Amino acid sequence: MTVTLQDVSMITALPIEGKPLCMSTDSEGWRHQMEALIGMSPQEPEVEDGGKKDRVPAGATFTWIAANFAHCPEDADDEVIQRYARVYMWYVISRTIFADGTGKNAPWMWLKALTVFDNKFSWGSAALAYLYRQVINC
Repeated sequence: MTVTLQDVSMITALPIEGKPLCMSTDSEGWRHQMEALIGMSPQEPEVEDGGKKDRVPAGATFTWIAANFAHCPEDADDEVIQRYARVYMWYVISRTIFADGTGKNAPWMWLKALTVFDNKFSWGSAALAYLYRQVINC
C-alpha cells in the first residue's frame, strides 16, 4: 500500500490541481533572505580554535522559532502581524505537512515557499513528493 495523491487531497484538503510548486532549493544566502522576510535569522555557529564549523541545515530550529516568535506584540502594526503570521505558517507546515526525520528544524525552503502562497500551486502534490522523498531517505 502507498499514499496516493487522492489520499493527500482527502486527508489534508490541500489543493492538488494547479501549478507545480517548483522553486530553487539553493540555500546560499538564506540567512540574509530570512532576515528580509521575518526580520532575523539564527546566529551562525562559532568555530572553535581553527576547527571545522558544524554543518548547519538551512533553516531554524523549532526552539529558536518559539523563543523569538511565540507572542506577537499587542501594539504590532500590520507588517509585524504579517511577519508573525508567516512564521506561524512556516512552523505549522514544517511540523505537519513537510515534517522531516529530525523533528528539530524548519527548513528554509518552506519559509521561502510561503512568499508565493497566494498563487494557485498544487500544495498537495508537493506534500506527497516530500513524503516520498523522506521515506526514501530513511
